[in-house]
Amino acid sequence: MLKLLANTKQPLNVYIFKVYALAISIGLSVAVLIDFAFPNAESPDFEIGIGFFIEAVLLGPIIETLLMIPIIYLIRKMTSNILYISLISALIWGGLHSLQVPLWGVGVFALFFFLSMAYQYWDSHSRKHALFVVTVIHALNNATVVIISALES
Repeated sequence: MLKLLANTKQPLNVYIFKVYALAISIGLSVAVLIDFAFPNAESPDFEIGIGFFIEAVLLGPIIETLLMIPIIYLIRKMTSNILYISLISALIWGGLHSLQVPLWGVGVFALFFFLSMAYQYWDSHSRKHALFVVTVIHALNNATVVIISALES
């Protein structure tokens, strides 16, 4: 898994798809397990529409990617270990998402771990590519969640 995340030699579209597939597979599995273990737990309440789609799929990933940079930078002041940086970043982002809905943070932990890893690997080659890769993976993840939410409604 870590080898996949570190492989920045492959074309961007292949890398993005592989990491997205890994993140969504784990994220959806965790969401199903949470739903099974806590059937009455609060879940994010999305009002599906064009405005929500724009916010979740376009704006959210851009804003959160830009906010991820200073968080990773601050964590790097404590450790240079890419794995630890990614774990701490994912914990922070999971915690932030849990402020809205407590178990939501558990569901997004894997996504933000992979996004943090991808950002760090690509940033060592190109900041522009790092921003693009992370934003697109995040947007694909959110689009999948929006589509599933719309189908469930």
